[in-house]
Amino acid sequence: MIRKKSTRLMLAMSCITILLLSAACRKHNDLETNKSPYQNFPSSPIPDELEDVLWFWGGLGPIEYYDRDGHEVGNGTESARQYSFTEVGGQGRLEFTQYLGLRNASDCVTEIYTTKKATVKFEGNDKFTFYPVEGNFKTVKKGYSDNGTTTRKAEGDDLKAETYLWEVKSFDGLPLLYIYNETDVAKLDPVFVYDFTR
Repeated sequence: MIRKKSTRLMLAMSCITILLLSAACRKHNDLETNKSPYQNFPSSPIPDELEDVLWFWGGLGPIEYYDRDGHEVGNGTESARQYSFTEVGGQGRLEFTQYLGLRNASDCVTEIYTTKKATVKFEGNDKFTFYPVEGNFKTVKKGYSDNGTTTRKAEGDDLKAETYLWEVKSFDGLPLLYIYNETDVAKLDPVFVYDFTR
């Protein structure tokens, strides 16, 4: 009788141990699979002058608009883009968004929206590399025979790393973010100049 009780007790303890170990393994595996995809990309902290600020470039307004007398008061395109630098757990992040609007003489409008979310690594005091992790593209067509909206996820070459030089300059007391191609070491020809907004 004692032998049967001790065998049952040992069997019960073994079952409990196995359950605890399998739960611990499952929990560990869940943590592994729930890791952020951003953890696999290079990053660094964001410089103070860039962090938690929205940097905007663009011109928005009526596109290809004519008044009653036939005078053009808008052009055929409008565009805008912005950078938003943040930190998550000490890891630099960058969200890039862009808009492009086109209108032709037949009053057909195409709007293209791009979003890329990335890690960012700063090197020295004037260089950063943008490592896209995810993104999407959305195209909206109006006035065409095939009106509608199409979307697709960024993949392959859409997610290639991009390296730029940068500096913040002040103009009329307002900070501006100048972005240069990596090869423009003299910083003579900015690709974009972004306004500071919050």
